[in-house]
Amino acid sequence: MVLVYGKGKTGQAVFDFLQKRGEKVLIRDDSDFSMEDLKKINQIIVSPGVPFFHRIYKLARKNNIEIIGDIEFAYRYFDGFITAITGTDGKSTTTYILGQLLEEKSPFIGGNYGEPFINVIKENKKNAVLELSSFQIYSTKSFKPDIAIFLNFSTDHLNWHKKEKHYLLSKYRLFKNQTEKDMAILNFDDENVKNSPTKAKIYYFSLKKLPENIEGIYPDGKYLYLKINGKQEKIDVSGFKLIGKHNLQNLMAAILAAYIQGVSVEKINQKIPELKSLPYRIEFKKEINGIKFYNDAKSTTVQSVIKAVESFDEPVVLILGGLYKGGDFSVLRNIPNISKFVIIGQDKELLQKMINQPEKIYLADTLKEAVKTAYSLVEKGNIILFSPGCASFDMFKNYIDRGEQFNKIVEEME
Repeated sequence: MVLVYGKGKTGQAVFDFLQKRGEKVLIRDDSDFSMEDLKKINQIIVSPGVPFFHRIYKLARKNNIEIIGDIEFAYRYFDGFITAITGTDGKSTTTYILGQLLEEKSPFIGGNYGEPFINVIKENKKNAVLELSSFQIYSTKSFKPDIAIFLNFSTDHLNWHKKEKHYLLSKYRLFKNQTEKDMAILNFDDENVKNSPTKAKIYYFSLKKLPENIEGIYPDGKYLYLKINGKQEKIDVSGFKLIGKHNLQNLMAAILAAYIQGVSVEKINQKIPELKSLPYRIEFKKEINGIKFYNDAKSTTVQSVIKAVESFDEPVVLILGGLYKGGDFSVLRNIPNISKFVIIGQDKELLQKMINQPEKIYLADTLKEAVKTAYSLVEKGNIILFSPGCASFDMFKNYIDRGEQFNKIVEEME
């Protein structure tokens, strides 16, 4: 008998899959699990949010029961091509962009974003693009992507991993089963990513010109230069609508993966002006009396805040805060175009102490108060940016809820 641990979207999808196959299966979570369940089972499948230090892992080891995550479980049933995307920031956007570039191949989009991976069997697709969190990668064993993309690395999820090294090693597990026949797409500008341990053929993306002996992609003016297998291609990105250097990095990683899978440069050039972003990723909301409001509610790390702010040349009044997940927010005081900070959330005093610029910092008890405070501080022609850099669960259901609430507040202001 199989025990599915976790009753969310992913756990339910795995449970339904096993039931339809006629397997004996239980679904439990912390609210109804009992030790009696262990006597009946020979395999445990955990949902992505179950941390490695949860007692279910300890009980599995003690009772010699195999325990795997949903990605490993689905992989054992899937016979197709896999592109797996990880990184601290930009995973969902890159997954979404690659899905659009591969549109004619009708790929399955899933993992941490989109559908649970196990649903690929029901949809009977042979090409999968998966966004994978460090949680999901940690609980894999035999999982091997044909293309592994590692976008960037910075401190995050210390409430789950406890140590930054453990977080990085979880990311590196994405490459552990790759062979010389597989491919890795890595960020040349990030030392932790650049030095990922893999046997796969490596292609790099960089914001600077790559060395002559390195294959990959880099920008120069309005073009990207793509060099693979001795052949160089030129891609026009003048029509790319997503703002920020980080989105250019996301685009380059996606282009490499698409090109490797046979999408022509002509098709890529045609697609670039049509590419859309996901909601709540530096999303322009509205301009009111010369003040532009941007919604970056998906932001949950200090690194994502930095990337969002650096997307603008104008001075920015930054609204941030929530549940602190790790990272050094003191670096924000070195960004010259942040004119003011308005901080909300459970850990607002901690962030205030870390940033330590009393003349620039304002605290607010609610998001509505924060938006009104920011509007009172901002000058015409400047930016109000909501980029929390923290988890949302202290004040909101999730990042979507806080993004929707921000939009509603801005609408009501007019």
